[in-house]
Amino acid sequence: MMTQFALEEQAKHLQTLYNNAEIEINGAIQIVSLTSSREGIKVRFFIDVPANVVGRITKRIIKNASGQICWSDPPGKINIDKPDTDLRFEIPIEAIWREGAAT
Repeated sequence: MMTQFALEEQAKHLQTLYNNAEIEINGAIQIVSLTSSREGIKVRFFIDVPANVVGRITKRIIKNASGQICWSDPPGKINIDKPDTDLRFEIPIEAIWREGAAT
């Protein structure tokens, strides 16, 4: 079993892997701000959409530094009408140890 220290190190590493976010709004992809915070083994990613971006959000996407999609909403999962106000999405991820069966 991984120690609490090892899980916290994994969470730190996870936090550094992802630094780009996009949203699909009104059928077009738009780059938005991605920030994060970490408390112990929990990492929170924040996708910030500014007030001047208005319309229907149908997907949130997080990418790594090389542009690969690491996380996104499944098709049809979200459908948010965003007004002309700032909006912040929080995506929490917790590092856990899962024991699997040997194959």
